[in-house]
Amino acid sequence: MIGTLAPEVRCAEPRLALDGGADGLDFYRRIIAEAPDHLVIGGRLMLEIGYDQGEAVAALLERAGYYGTEILQDYGGNDRVATAVRSALRQS
Repeated sequence: MIGTLAPEVRCAEPRLALDGGADGLDFYRRIIAEAPDHLVIGGRLMLEIGYDQGEAVAALLERAGYYGTEILQDYGGNDRVATAVRSALRQS
C-alpha cells in the first residue's frame, strides 16, 4: 500500500507512520483500544484518516463501544477525520 502513496508523502514521512498493516487500519485499532486509558468518559477521540477509510474506522469505533461517531470531510469533500465519544463501557 505504501507504494500507492504520493511521492511527497511516501518520501517525506517515516515508514512506520505510513505502514498500517495489510488493511491500513492497524494503528487505528491500537489507538482506539488504548484511548480509554487517556480519555475521561464522554471524552472525544479524533483521528485523521485517509480519504477511503471513513467507513472502516467508524465501524472500529462503534465495535469498541464509542458512540456519536462522525466522519468529517475536508474542503475537497474527502473523508479526513473520524471522531467519536468514549462511553462508560469498556469493550475488548
